[in-house]
Amino acid sequence: MKRRRFLALIATQGQPLLPRWIDRGHEAAAALTPQVDGERFKLWSDHPHVLVHAGGHVVIGELFDRHGTQPASMLDEAVWTAIVRSCGAVLIERNWGSYVAFTTGDEAVAIVRSPLGDLGCYHAQVGDTLVVASDLALLAALGCRFPVDPGALARHIAYPEWRRSETCLNGLRELRGGDRLLVTADGVKCATLWSPWHFVDRDQVIDDATLAAGTLRDAVQRAVRARVVGHDRVVLLLSGGLDSAIVATSLRAGNAHVVGLNLVGDDAASDERRYAEMVAESAGMELLAGTFDLERIDVRRSGAAHMPYPVHRCFTQAQDAVAADAAARCGADALIDGGGGDNVFFASRTIAILADCLATSGPDSRFWHAARALGDLGQTGTWQLAWRAAYRAWMRSSAPRQQPATMFLSLKAKAIIDPADVHPWLLPPPGVLPGRASHVALLVPAQNLVEAINAQAPQRAISPLVSQPVVEACLRIPSWHWLASGQDRAIARRAFAPDLPEAIVSRRSKGTPTGFVATIFDRQRQTIRDMLLGGRLADFGLLDTEALAKVLALPGPVRDLHFVRVMELLDAEAWARAQD
Repeated sequence: MKRRRFLALIATQGQPLLPRWIDRGHEAAAALTPQVDGERFKLWSDHPHVLVHAGGHVVIGELFDRHGTQPASMLDEAVWTAIVRSCGAVLIERNWGSYVAFTTGDEAVAIVRSPLGDLGCYHAQVGDTLVVASDLALLAALGCRFPVDPGALARHIAYPEWRRSETCLNGLRELRGGDRLLVTADGVKCATLWSPWHFVDRDQVIDDATLAAGTLRDAVQRAVRARVVGHDRVVLLLSGGLDSAIVATSLRAGNAHVVGLNLVGDDAASDERRYAEMVAESAGMELLAGTFDLERIDVRRSGAAHMPYPVHRCFTQAQDAVAADAAARCGADALIDGGGGDNVFFASRTIAILADCLATSGPDSRFWHAARALGDLGQTGTWQLAWRAAYRAWMRSSAPRQQPATMFLSLKAKAIIDPADVHPWLLPPPGVLPGRASHVALLVPAQNLVEAINAQAPQRAISPLVSQPVVEACLRIPSWHWLASGQDRAIARRAFAPDLPEAIVSRRSKGTPTGFVATIFDRQRQTIRDMLLGGRLADFGLLDTEALAKVLALPGPVRDLHFVRVMELLDAEAWARAQD
């Protein structure tokens, strides 16, 4: 895989970097190319896309013009001036991509990470030096070691899909996408530059379904083509669902050679081969087949061992292994998927959509059309939905409710979790409609999907649907346009109906790996029991081991979905052990 790494050292007290830090930086970054070599700021990177200004300003990664699909190869002086004067903010307003930008001035160094970008950016204050890197391996080479933070780990387990500045390693923080670090002699301050709330403002709305579909289609095609630039051959994980099908047809306009890969388990719920074959044929691509092999699963191994939080699920080891083998056979250096499509395309059956209709125009024909569509999807009576919508529109806050996942956590762990600590994308500004707030809330796990990337993976993983142009376009579309008779994600279906088989456009079913996960649980129950009841989470006092022991002692096959929660805790346990 082409490397996409960087390491930076920044003096935080206005004095030159200490010689020992310079020496350690050169040693840790021996395989990287020096980009900035100042007294107070040094930067190394091997990324194939690096823009450097003589004044010590750098953009690492793919930087696209708002309407472009080719990464910038140079920036003129006027653009650099605007970037520096805004401390990087103008990049988010005028560009998109997967980048980390550094600007320098007499008094400050600013670091900006692109919204929804998959280039990592971790930082730690060590004495008078701020160390910043794309991945933990570079920090380790620099001599930085970070122990597990049990409190942060408890918060992550309770809200596993939230991206925070806090990581699960003590002393290490992450710059989230759309945020900026400002490093001055007064300290290091973080500010948010990009927020999804801007795009749900009423003056941003596209309330014409035809125009909305066209806008979405343009954004998706642009994002998909742009994200595969520089990759001659890629493997597309093709489930046969709507989202991966949209990516498949959008890839046709690119220059990369695309091979599809469909994976099935030994249960009917995971078998989507006939749909994948339809998509592959319509897109004119070769389709490979693979199986979820239980022998590929090692529950003791964490796929997130080189990351500062346990974001990898052990059941995906089977997919990762087959996909890596397929990529190696095809000579591909990137894996593409339709991940996050459900979130971005608002695949929700929330009553908040009807509440939006009531709040904007009352119980008119649009409301009743949406109510019938929602009732058809959820097999619920229209009048019952109408009463619930009225309550949601006028009697409740527009803020979505998300309870922490505390099953099998100890009282100590529950006490650590602060219910007042809410993700900013779950706190709508005044006047935001409840359905629009629900759409933004769905982007929280999508952000987690694209920003929590393992830089040590053999192939680059790209989820182009969760990119800034697509997300911004989707947020401008009112909630009711995402519903149609018997269909969610209606605007996405409409936008790509001319390019996809009718069976895909109208498909309502969806494959699931739950059966495969249940089989892993059944076969590995003793190992899981030993790991959780005598492991690091138990040592930290985070688990209700008595309740866990009862569930793990139940004989026979699984009877409920408690095993899903147990497997989530197992992933956290495997990660924590990998940090020792």
